[in-house]
Formats: sequence, C-alpha cells, structure tokens
Amino acid sequence: MTRTWQVARALMVAGLLETVRRKEVYVLLILSALLTGGAAAFRVFGVQGLEIFVKDVAFTAVGIMTTILTVFIAARQIPDELQRRTIYPLMARPITRGQLLIGKWATATLTAAVAFLTLTLANTLLLASLGITLKPIFVQYVLLKLLGIGWLCAFVIALSVYLTPPATITLSLILAFGSGAFGRLLLMAHWEHDLSVLWLNLLYGILPHYDYFDMSKKVVFDWDLAPWGVLGAMAGYAVLSGTAWLFIGWLRFRKQTL
Repeated sequence: MTRTWQVARALMVAGLLETVRRKEVYVLLILSALLTGGAAAFRVFGVQGLEIFVKDVAFTAVGIMTTILTVFIAARQIPDELQRRTIYPLMARPITRGQLLIGKWATATLTAAVAFLTLTLANTLLLASLGITLKPIFVQYVLLKLLGIGWLCAFVIALSVYLTPPATITLSLILAFGSGAFGRLLLMAHWEHDLSVLWLNLLYGILPHYDYFDMSKKVVFDWDLAPWGVLGAMAGYAVLSGTAWLFIGWLRFRKQTL
C-alpha cells in the first residue's frame, strides 16, 4: 500500500505539471473571467427576482464544464503514455500495472477536482458579487461532486483501455450527460412492471449513474441539508462502483501488449 501511494503521489505531481503545460489552467481562468464579466451585465439590469435563474445558469455551466474536463483528463491518462512511449520508462521501474492504473486514476481525480474547485470558487465569488447567498447544502453539493469526479475518472479510465480515445470520450460524455435520462427511459419503458421486479432493479443498478452525484438543483432552490447518511451511502456507492470499474480496466490492462 505504501508503494502504491508513492507511485500515485509521483504521478499526481507529474499530472498537475502536465495540466499546467497544456494550458488547461489558463482555460479555467478565462472561463472564470467570463463568468465574472457576466456579473457586470446583471448589475446593469439588476438581479432582484432573478436569483434562482442566475444560480441555475451558473451551476449548470460549472457542471457541464467540470464533466467535459473530467472526461478529457481521464481519457488521456493511459493512451497518452502509450502514444508518447513514456510508459516504458515507468514500467521499467518496480511498478505493477495495477499500481500504474491506480496512480493514473488518482492523477485524473486530483486534476479534475482542482479544476472543479477553481470553477466553483469563481462561481461563488460571482454570486456573492451579485448579493446572492448560498445555503449550507452547498457544502454537500461540493462533497458529492468530488465523489462523482472520482467515480467518473474510474469509469473513463476503465473504458480507455478497451476503446480508442475518441470512442472513450464520446461514449463517456453520452453516458455522463444521459445517465439520468437512460434510467428514466428504462423505468418508463417497463411501467407496467412493479418496481420490486428483480431483473428491472438489476438492470437499473448496472447502468452508470453519474446523475446521482449532482445536487446543483437543490442548491439552486435552497433545499435544506440532506441526511448525512444519504451522503455516506453515496460515498459507499462511489467507492464500490469506482473500484469495480478500475478492476474491469485492470483485467484488460494487465494483459495488454504495450
């Protein structure tokens, strides 16, 4: 475990430096500046009575940008190492493929989490400049979103060892943005069955549920705090499901010809 942590820590530092080199941090700063500039327009017209609309737009934008960045960051972790042949010096060291996979997941999760927190901070400052306050459920929103980022990185990295990078990105974005719709369509298509039917529950459970980690609408409409037991259950789901996806990826990666 200590060795795995050392590998993950080294890869995380390298991943953050790579993100800076790719100018992705600057993209986030530009997006943050655009959000802040948009505040000036609302000040001209005033935001009295438009608080819900402003919050909805802001959190929707943060959610979309975070999801896209997370998918792109996670999808390139393994393929980039193979394409640039930098994976060979890594594998020449006493590092197992399982440790490398976990290290790449940790790198993607940390990088995407930093991106999300940067956007969230800019979003919070923007709303504060307009005199819009956020309720305590905002803290739960941030925590649940961070869990979702870790889960999504595991899912995308697992796909990346089976599919080409374009296919991984396309399928991941479809499943990430459409996960809620897919679940509702499944239930609607079988509305005549009782929800306690075993096969329907198993099929619904197998589907990726990135939508579980989104509390943005509850923040927008100022809900009360959700029971912390629910967040604990979601943390358990993120750990178990994310571990399962990484295990599926490892089954392929451990036998993959490099």
